[in-house]
Amino acid sequence: MALRISKKYIHPPVSFLNNHFQFLEISEKITRSKIQSLLDEAYESRINNLSRSIGLAEEALSLSKESADKSFIGKSLSHLSLFHMIIGDFDLSINMANEAIENFEDLDDAKGIADAKYTIAGALYKTNDFSKGLTHLIDCLATYKKLEDYHNLARVQKSIGTIYEFFGDIKSATQSYEEAIDSGKKAGDLNLQSNAFNPLSGLYLNQNKIPKALAIIEESIVIKEKTEDIRGLAFALYGRGKVYTQTKQFEQAEQDFLQSIKIHEEMGEKLGWAMSHHKLGALYIKMNRLEEAREILVRALEYSNKNKIILIKFKANLLLHEIAKKEKNYELALKYLTQYVEEKESVINDRTAKVIEGYDVISKMQALELEANAQREKADIIEKKKIELDSFFYRISHDLKGPITSLMSLNYVAKLEVKDEAALKFLSEYDAQANRLNNILDGLLRLTKMSFNEDSKQEIDFEKIIYDCIASYKFLANYELVEFKINIDSKIVYEAEWALVNTIIQNLIENGIKYARIEDGNKPYISISINQEGDVIKITATDNGIGMDEKTIDNIFVMFFRANRKIEGTGLGLHILKRAIERLNGEISAKSKLGEGTTFTVVLPK
Repeated sequence: MALRISKKYIHPPVSFLNNHFQFLEISEKITRSKIQSLLDEAYESRINNLSRSIGLAEEALSLSKESADKSFIGKSLSHLSLFHMIIGDFDLSINMANEAIENFEDLDDAKGIADAKYTIAGALYKTNDFSKGLTHLIDCLATYKKLEDYHNLARVQKSIGTIYEFFGDIKSATQSYEEAIDSGKKAGDLNLQSNAFNPLSGLYLNQNKIPKALAIIEESIVIKEKTEDIRGLAFALYGRGKVYTQTKQFEQAEQDFLQSIKIHEEMGEKLGWAMSHHKLGALYIKMNRLEEAREILVRALEYSNKNKIILIKFKANLLLHEIAKKEKNYELALKYLTQYVEEKESVINDRTAKVIEGYDVISKMQALELEANAQREKADIIEKKKIELDSFFYRISHDLKGPITSLMSLNYVAKLEVKDEAALKFLSEYDAQANRLNNILDGLLRLTKMSFNEDSKQEIDFEKIIYDCIASYKFLANYELVEFKINIDSKIVYEAEWALVNTIIQNLIENGIKYARIEDGNKPYISISINQEGDVIKITATDNGIGMDEKTIDNIFVMFFRANRKIEGTGLGLHILKRAIERLNGEISAKSKLGEGTTFTVVLPK
């Protein structure tokens, strides 16, 4: 006996499918929410538990790959890249950042690209490649400024300050650190502010501004303890240790350096570990604890060789040379001095070249900044002049409107009283010119009201606007002869200022009717189509009217320009049309052929 299967089980009911898709959608949202939570927690943990940060980001990456979500794959890689850069795994960090950039480029995610470039920059300048690091940082700076992302601006400005300091440009470094502090305040993040306090204290110390250096580093320590930023605290203690060393408070300095080393070791922070060892070695030389100094510095030298921390390498050799000389071991002193000179020459020559490259980048950046400022100032001046001109037109038009209306009324009364045909002819001519002047004033008032009135946005019913506008032009000469072809996408959802959209449609229709071609048996028409294409609304108005030549079409949007003197008009219609479109951040283009017709295309962003 054959088994019969009911059809209702072959095709699941619509309700079942809907529930299934809703379940999938909810499941995806839960997954995305979990990934975001993992990444947020990983970023927060970086200040006191980098191992945890890496573990959480790796979990987020695994979930992102399972769901094939490019955005979260990029974010997870970017976070991992940052954490590996912090602990000094520079090659791995750069590879992960580049992979993240590939994902972000596919999504056209400018912030994501900037986040990954920031990490690459950190890896580059920490291994002495200042110019390439600076190039990436300048790209990041432009993106974060545009996005008004003060959190990341503070990070970038602090890093740029570090590079300036390597260049020996103390003035620019100080300015960058101060800008980072200001951005940190705007972001409402105490840690971002205190991150810049640490190097700024060092600059003050080098200038022998000891009270200032101590005050700012003490403030940083208070903030780091308050926010539980353990990594940041290690750098702040290192900074205070340097101040104590200079003020000969050697015991306090030793405590700070030892605590800094302990934290860096726990956190896996390689650069900070090497820096603290170098300064502790220098302190022990000052305290004449030469054996301890040598042990510390040899350890720092081996560590720096292993982890490519170039600046600490030659500095450690110089201090080891000083110890050997104090112990009168001149052969060993010469060995360390030779290594110091060779490495320093290599670093300084390379550094000099990179400083030159770096300042070439900086000069280009400054030139672009100056050009951008000049363009902004020029745009501001033009905008102010435009507002002044609109204000002038509005006042003049408004003031003239009353007298013109009075003159037209008097003319009407005069025509009732005058019987002489010659006089009536002159009065009719007078009436025509008064009407023309009145129409110009109406146009100017409509134009200037667009600049001063802020109409609230509402959902636009294109069909109603079009048919209302068509009905309002029944008085025009060619109206009865024109066929209107309307095609509107019923699915369009668009919100804007109603008056501006009405102005656009009104002028397109009026223009088509006025310039209709009625000779040679031509059947005039105006075709209007409105469709949504991606994120824009496209309005196309085509007619088979008298058309225009190339010279004419170049000037049609100019105020008071009239394409055809035989047809009555003020020369304001298309100018008003263009201004309304600009107010909606849209664009208009026109194509025309003399004797064949014209097509206007309006594109409005949603």
